[in-house]
Amino acid sequence: MLKVFFIINCFSKGGGAESLLTSILNGLNPEKYELGVMEIIHDTIKQEQIPDYVKVYPYYTLANAPDRKSRMYYVYHEWDKVIAQYIPQDYDVYISFNYLKPSFLLPPGKKNIAWIHGDLYNLLEENMQEERQLQDKSFEKAKKIVVISDNTEKSLIDLYPNHKDKVIKLYNCIDAKRIKDESNRKCDIKLDENAIIFFGRLDDNKNPIRAIDIFEQVLNKNSNAKLYFLGTGNLREKVEEIIKEKQLDQKVVLLGYHENPFPIVKQAKVMLMVSKSEGYSLAVSEAISLGVPVVSTRVGASERQIASKRNGRVIDTNEEAVEALCDYLDRESNDEIKAAMFADENDRFEDYIRDIEKMIDVI
Repeated sequence: MLKVFFIINCFSKGGGAESLLTSILNGLNPEKYELGVMEIIHDTIKQEQIPDYVKVYPYYTLANAPDRKSRMYYVYHEWDKVIAQYIPQDYDVYISFNYLKPSFLLPPGKKNIAWIHGDLYNLLEENMQEERQLQDKSFEKAKKIVVISDNTEKSLIDLYPNHKDKVIKLYNCIDAKRIKDESNRKCDIKLDENAIIFFGRLDDNKNPIRAIDIFEQVLNKNSNAKLYFLGTGNLREKVEEIIKEKQLDQKVVLLGYHENPFPIVKQAKVMLMVSKSEGYSLAVSEAISLGVPVVSTRVGASERQIASKRNGRVIDTNEEAVEALCDYLDRESNDEIKAAMFADENDRFEDYIRDIEKMIDVI
């Protein structure tokens, strides 16, 4: 039996990487692997549902700890000390489940995999020079580097051509059966018939303000449309201000964060994603598996995920987004199409877990 240890930045905030890791931990064969996981920063937003046989190790610091910033100094500058104290040394394979901090804590001299969940181009920014150098140093410890999209692969090779021979491309995937089961749980929130859902954090990258601008134009063509924001973030107050300024209080609803969002998502006619940057959006795949088409900006792997108009449309302009959203709002619900959308995502998950197991076995 192989012992496999995962290091993740945070496993308690309800993000996409956390959800993906939960699916992987539930999918890996417990008769083949002894699994451990450690988060660097612990929050209290969500408790991931992982099997009892996965050993959860002590976290490094709390999200709201007064000394969090000073403790992070050691992760960046004296990571050997943190590794010695927090990373067990008796595992066969170590997987850092994103770049920067998790990869810094890969133990030297071990069979290490660095798994990257988005592009690395932010490391080109002038104030990220130190992080860029540290990332190169931490990649030296990895035998393989997993990228989740063509864009992630390109960014890695552009920034770190010296590590290109380590690259394995493994597109993200979801456990569609688990999501479907969770979507059938009781939910007190009911969406209007012509619901557009924005499913993600309210932050600059996810671009909720652009979503409101697009929705305002949708209302000119479909006055019955309603926009729901499912998630929270540092732009929530700004979004609230804009809703009031535009007098959209009766048309735009802030639902906040929900630990199980899927009973809400599946009620929508269409999902809108206008992110500036993505790796491989789990929210897109989750919506599609629930039979909800997605109108998305051309980011990350969106063109691969939205391969047919049945699943949604990739847009470049606000005008294209408005046209696509109105089109899906006007369509009647079709159970056969929804079943086909679910099957597309479900079939991929079994292959995905097999590919991960193969990678772990041969490293």
